[in-house]
Amino acid sequence: MIYKFSLIEKILLSNDIIPHPFTDVSSSVGLGFALGSAVKLKIVDQLSMDYKDIGNIAKAAKVSEVGAELILDCLDALGYVQKNGNQYAFTKRGFKNLSANSPHNFRYFILFCDYLYKGYLSLDETIRLGKRAKSSMLEEMTDYEWELFSRAMIDISSTNYKEVAGKIPLAKSASKLLDLGGSHGLYSIELCKRNANLKATIVDLPPVKKYADECIAKYNAGNNVSFLPADFIKDELPQNNDVILAFNIIHGLNPSENEALAQKVYKSLNNGGIYVILDQIKGIGGKSQMSKATTSYMALNLLHQAGGKTYSKSEVDTFTQKAGFKETVLKKLNAPGFGVIICTK
Repeated sequence: MIYKFSLIEKILLSNDIIPHPFTDVSSSVGLGFALGSAVKLKIVDQLSMDYKDIGNIAKAAKVSEVGAELILDCLDALGYVQKNGNQYAFTKRGFKNLSANSPHNFRYFILFCDYLYKGYLSLDETIRLGKRAKSSMLEEMTDYEWELFSRAMIDISSTNYKEVAGKIPLAKSASKLLDLGGSHGLYSIELCKRNANLKATIVDLPPVKKYADECIAKYNAGNNVSFLPADFIKDELPQNNDVILAFNIIHGLNPSENEALAQKVYKSLNNGGIYVILDQIKGIGGKSQMSKATTSYMALNLLHQAGGKTYSKSEVDTFTQKAGFKETVLKKLNAPGFGVIICTK
């Protein structure tokens, strides 16, 4: 993202002398597409922390020199690369986020967003109807799209799974956890690592099992974490659980579906058990525009892609209290707009 403005730019922006739509509907959108193309076309694969000539970069990536230069100039504006004449190199931020050699890269998240962008050509129809015109995106995804989705979720979760695990108050006696739609299982893996008696079951659709198995193997968690291929909305849940996680789940469901899920969760929890919801929470950031942008954009995206929305804490309380939960606690996360809601039976 553009993170540095000159003093004059700050003044002009704050007084609307530079029109905000200039960046909101022009450069921001174009730069996002440029970032996707840089990864898809393997232009960033040719970069390192050492400067390389644009001709050599373009040749290695098998793209035109003018095209490579334009894309890299966009990445320069975003702070991912630095330019010296006709040569380019990663910045530290660029290497961390874009290099295939970085363990913390965000490449799959970028590719997944690039895939989502294509679907926005029909956004007007969704807004007119107030719902997605076609079936849920998940029902149409190919194996490749499932991989983009799953690995993008791994990218995101890798940034906060330790923070999130530290927000969840597990009783020492807790021994059974269900991770609804847990996909990769990173949160369950971390919770089991911190609680030796805990056994976790990831409940998710069959296409994501491959990615859960990879993460379970990577973190040597096979003795504590397993995968159950199932649709937690349609299928019965295993009973007698101490903890049930629903991370980035409620935003894909409408209010009546969330109420039904909360009732199903309540019945499958032991007394004193907790239902832990992680999601974008409307209003959690107060006046923060970044927080508002996160929750507002995600609400729009979810309606368009899956027929869902984002919810406020009070809206979550409405469907969890109907299910029988009496106490709910909201805890903010570092990511703007995100929070954890802990509901106790």
